[in-house]
Amino acid sequence: MITTPNTAAWFVVRGASPGTDAVDPGQAGVTVPDEVLDWAAGHGLDEQDPDVYLLVAPADVAPAELLGEVARHRTQLPPAEMRRVRRALATV
Repeated sequence: MITTPNTAAWFVVRGASPGTDAVDPGQAGVTVPDEVLDWAAGHGLDEQDPDVYLLVAPADVAPAELLGEVARHRTQLPPAEMRRVRRALATV
């Protein structure tokens, strides 16, 4: 996938919060695409484990590896949603 300004990096993460490299999509006001939910379920998000969660970041500023990262996936987001992710990331 070619990275554009609207390419999102999604992370399934396990463990303590990784800090300021990615944000909770709900807190950012971003709708998680069904494609991402299906992918994340295959990496443990659907288990009843509170230590497994989903984060998102703009792909162009996403770290090479996120602390606790289990898996990573890329999708395109509408520009308005990507702006929300960038704003939320700037306030962390």
